[in-house]
Amino acid sequence: MQKKLWPAVAIAAAVSAAAHAEIPTSALDFAPLSTVLNAFASAAAHRRAESLVEKMTLDEKLQFIHSQYAMSSVPGGGAGYIQGVPRLGIPDLNMADSSTGSGSTSQPSTTFPATIAVAASWDRQLASNYGKQVAIQLRAQGFGMGLGGGTNLAREPRGGRLFEYLGEDPILAGEMLAERTDGTQSQKVIATIKHYMGNEQEHGRGGGNSQIDERTMRELYLLPFEIAARTAQPGNVMCSYNRVNGTYACENSHILNDVLKNEWHFEGQVQSDWGAAHSTAPAINAGLDEEEDVGSTVYLTPALVKQAIANGSVSTARLNDMVERKLYVMIRDGVMDDPAKGGKSINFAAANAFTQSTAEQSMVLLKNASNQLPLAAGALSRIAVIGGHADAAVLTGGGSGNTRDPVTGAFSGCGGLTFGTSSGCSWWTNPWLKVETPIVSAIQALAPQAKVTFAGNSDQTSPFRAYTQQEISQAATLAANSDVAVVVVAQPAGEDFGDLQSLSLANPTNQDALIEAVAAANPHTVVVVESGNPVLMPWKDKVSAIVEAWYPGEAGGKAIANVLFGKVNPSGKLPVTFPARDQDTPTWGTDGSFQTDPVYAEGLDMGYRWYDAKNITPMFEFGYGLSYTHFGYSDLSVKRLPGGLTDVSFDVRNDGRVAGAEVPQVYLGVPYQGEPPRRLVGWDKVALNPGQSRHVHVVVTPRMQSVWDTTHSRWQYVPGSSVYVGASSRDIRLQGRS
Repeated sequence: MQKKLWPAVAIAAAVSAAAHAEIPTSALDFAPLSTVLNAFASAAAHRRAESLVEKMTLDEKLQFIHSQYAMSSVPGGGAGYIQGVPRLGIPDLNMADSSTGSGSTSQPSTTFPATIAVAASWDRQLASNYGKQVAIQLRAQGFGMGLGGGTNLAREPRGGRLFEYLGEDPILAGEMLAERTDGTQSQKVIATIKHYMGNEQEHGRGGGNSQIDERTMRELYLLPFEIAARTAQPGNVMCSYNRVNGTYACENSHILNDVLKNEWHFEGQVQSDWGAAHSTAPAINAGLDEEEDVGSTVYLTPALVKQAIANGSVSTARLNDMVERKLYVMIRDGVMDDPAKGGKSINFAAANAFTQSTAEQSMVLLKNASNQLPLAAGALSRIAVIGGHADAAVLTGGGSGNTRDPVTGAFSGCGGLTFGTSSGCSWWTNPWLKVETPIVSAIQALAPQAKVTFAGNSDQTSPFRAYTQQEISQAATLAANSDVAVVVVAQPAGEDFGDLQSLSLANPTNQDALIEAVAAANPHTVVVVESGNPVLMPWKDKVSAIVEAWYPGEAGGKAIANVLFGKVNPSGKLPVTFPARDQDTPTWGTDGSFQTDPVYAEGLDMGYRWYDAKNITPMFEFGYGLSYTHFGYSDLSVKRLPGGLTDVSFDVRNDGRVAGAEVPQVYLGVPYQGEPPRRLVGWDKVALNPGQSRHVHVVVTPRMQSVWDTTHSRWQYVPGSSVYVGASSRDIRLQGRS
């Protein structure tokens, strides 16, 4: 559902802005009532934090700006630790990775679906609940801060950490991140948004120089951070490893001080990624508030900061500001007075049910020729399930974006995994998650009268090795003797894996050959893709159905089976474009090599905007997703409201025979030089019974009809945009003008 605005605040703010010949400066220009009321509590938290700082000794202040680190020794198996000040009632603060669940290295945690799956749901309430559920486990384990909240855009579709992020559009990413942040902080856990900014690839991330012009930064790469920072007020922003236009992100005064703190009025703390600080005084004065220690080179240690204060390169006032920001967040979010104690019980059954529901709502039906899906259990006597370790496991993302001690355990070995020149894996890069109900078992449960047989690689010590020719032949023979063949393919990725060399399926390298053989043997072949990135599908026209399941989490087996058999009508939509070829992507260049110092030369034409501007037909476009029913659109109305708001309203009707949910999307064509043909400005998700209609309203704010004016360094409203309403970025059903 669309976030409800407080009308009086909305109209007053808009009228005031118009009267001063300005426009609001947030993507969600007008604050909800809760934000206005929270301002009073915020002011009290500031006063209390300031009072505490006045009582702290210099040494006590210094321990608050440098996190202790040793993953094996951080309490609870976390990633960082700030020691409290007992005499002042300031508790310790433990933090843990939390992209897809608590990243504790020593405590069992639920593995939720990857966050790109959350984006694929296009469901704001789901994103909020996701943040809440992750925070519940963090808090129960003793963590007062979560380090999830990644929102770097999918400029590089081969990006190794794409599964941790929220797609290629800044509005979708920003709004979903804001909802997740709200959900996390509702549980008295400080939320993080990261990696700020220009960290769109793994290659060269430790010091590569992302070169981005100001207009592109403002309209694309800063925008999701702005939306989340302004509307959800996270307690923590994590600056990234890379440089931005020549200066390291964690000592870049323009993005930290000028934009984040001064322009957006961010009141929380700026924290370095682990090892991303490169100086003492320059970083502090540029806006870095806390360094995360990796146990080697460090810059914000008490000794170094004392020296900087003594020689005048860092002021005492700035140190006080750094500490006050952290204390303020701890007070505001409830961590100060009700700290996480740890040792609490977790309702893993409830978390598993939420995981299953999230996966079901995020899966995208990409193809369904001749209504192959949903499968009819009563009409099937023999079902082949092939590949992807569907008899034992589902795939998750590796690195800090994964949980490290899942309830159900993980494969002990990881042989055959190759990325570039590296091979094999450790606990950090092991992406296989054993599940209690794998896909084979879940399918058997829904088709109890059928014989369900698995074929593929059953070697759990070498899960990524290529299929042997014998295994492929056995799979094809099984498919030929079955009513339907379900082929599961996987594309592993993760932090420290590097970026994918291609969007072609790899690890195993011959999964395409497996699909080709099975499809040749049985025309009723369904492909289930487990990935955190788009994948190429040279076999697309040879199979009957395709389901993108993402990294579905520990209940993924049940969720996939429920979608295949129609227990759930898929409603996910792609948050990233699936190209037809590697060469069609904006970052491929001439040979697909990665730039250590990437130049964002495509400017605003990134993601679906690139394909539209270059007139390239993708395999599956942004916003695309099929259903087991059909939706009709009609009666578009575009009305101007007070304060420059535009109300885009229309009817959506379920014209099919089963209940389902549709995601109508609103795009604008802004008539200004250099703008892409269309940009997303809003959407809704509506659940409809057969024959039911809903009148949908999407309110477009002035900011969404604006461009960054580089001459005057401000947002400029552009009137007269074309309005497009569609089921995807290319399936446009209705058109009008604002």
